[in-house]
Amino acid sequence: MRSTIIRGFVLLALVSTQACRLDEKVQEALKAAVVVALDSLAEELTAERPTDADAYTERLRVYLEAHPMFYGAAVALLDEAGAVTTSLYVYRTADGYQVLDLAQPDYNIDGQDWITMPLAAKAGVWTPPYFDAGGGEIWMITRSVPVLDSGNVFAIVTTDLPVDAPGQ
Repeated sequence: MRSTIIRGFVLLALVSTQACRLDEKVQEALKAAVVVALDSLAEELTAERPTDADAYTERLRVYLEAHPMFYGAAVALLDEAGAVTTSLYVYRTADGYQVLDLAQPDYNIDGQDWITMPLAAKAGVWTPPYFDAGGGEIWMITRSVPVLDSGNVFAIVTTDLPVDAPGQ
């Protein structure tokens, strides 16, 4: 009886380990898909800049429809001094999509890692996991890519993936 219980615990530990490895592989595959898709979106926005907020919002919605595993996407438009003027965010809800402008004083957009990190790196970056209070309202990681025109950053585009809260 005791050896059966021990074998059961060993089997459970092995199954749990394999499930964790599978989750890690799925997460890495999703991250790789985000890198390719977001780099492509940045190139498209450089080549053909939408003319207004509605056009940017529609472009983000179409992007999310094409990538059903992505949770949300944003485009933060910068002025010549590098300050965010508008930050359109489209994310999934049970009823479809929600649209927010994150360039609100209570969101502190200029202090968000997903803005500051790609500007400092001058390249695409992943944020560490964070709870997006005031945005998607979930734990997530965000890939952010600066969008250039004539060598100057005019926008930051992002894609969010949901993650478990730390400690879960």
